[in-house]
Amino acid sequence: MRRQLHGTCIAVEGDPAAVSAVAGLLGALPQGSGPPALRFLLRAGARARRPRLERAFFHGVVEGFLDGGDVLVWDGASLVRVRAGGGEIEVQVAPASLRERHVFTHVLMLLALVLAMRWRSVFHVHAAALVTGSGQGVLVAGGSGAGKSTLTLALLEAGCGYLGDDAVLARLREGEPEILALPRVFHVAPRTAAAFPRIGPLLGEILPSGEKRCLDPRRAWPGREAECAGSPEILLLPAVEDRPRSEAEPVGAAEGLGALIESSTHIVVDGLPGAAEHLEVLRAIADGARAYRVRLGRDLLDQPAATAARLVSAG
Repeated sequence: MRRQLHGTCIAVEGDPAAVSAVAGLLGALPQGSGPPALRFLLRAGARARRPRLERAFFHGVVEGFLDGGDVLVWDGASLVRVRAGGGEIEVQVAPASLRERHVFTHVLMLLALVLAMRWRSVFHVHAAALVTGSGQGVLVAGGSGAGKSTLTLALLEAGCGYLGDDAVLARLREGEPEILALPRVFHVAPRTAAAFPRIGPLLGEILPSGEKRCLDPRRAWPGREAECAGSPEILLLPAVEDRPRSEAEPVGAAEGLGALIESSTHIVVDGLPGAAEHLEVLRAIADGARAYRVRLGRDLLDQPAATAARLVSAG
């Protein structure tokens, strides 16, 4: 399997079951052409032992370690080695990991991919990214339970295009920040789905990690996907509150930068490539955007599209 991610041709080779799992992460990307710049080398094997190294970072059940210039990632069963330079990702795939397919695909393999992209000066941001009908870029950053997904779907119903609902990439291009799509299915919680009856019939399987269900955005909002966008003009920082009406209040660039740092993977891990450049990208985004702390009320669930349109127009 070969796919293309913003100029990087990715080849996925090896154990068929593991290749199928990685296809769940990369399947929405366009076909790759030319010699691959990044290879996933997937080898079936026994359960891997925890590396005898000091832990450098963790992400849920996944632990990360630095081994010279390489980065190791371990989920308790499978071991990933992201080679220095970001050209190869070697994976010893244990059967236990494939039984936890969602974690293997959307945590372990996603983590390996975004680590490899750091050598290309392309950095992960845990945020939704959209484009309004007038062409304004909107970034929605927030942790679990902040209302990010509900606000994102409301903005889509209000007519926005999308780059992603939960994870995007960012880089500097000629000194200006650029947001890049990381195409994959959306994950929608039951309460969010209830606010959007139209998408109910389009929801897919329930994820093994909880109650969320898959949603292919290409079916729900055909023709609205975007591959890249320039520097976001609006940065929304949502928080769910028990109030009747949603409101947006402006905040400074420093608060916006702090939220972006919290929403970015591995920016403060010593030894990973591109830490200073990653921070520079986030600072450029925060400096160029109008940031708002958005207090989400019950109107977002009662009238999602109208409420989202009002919040963005106010910004």
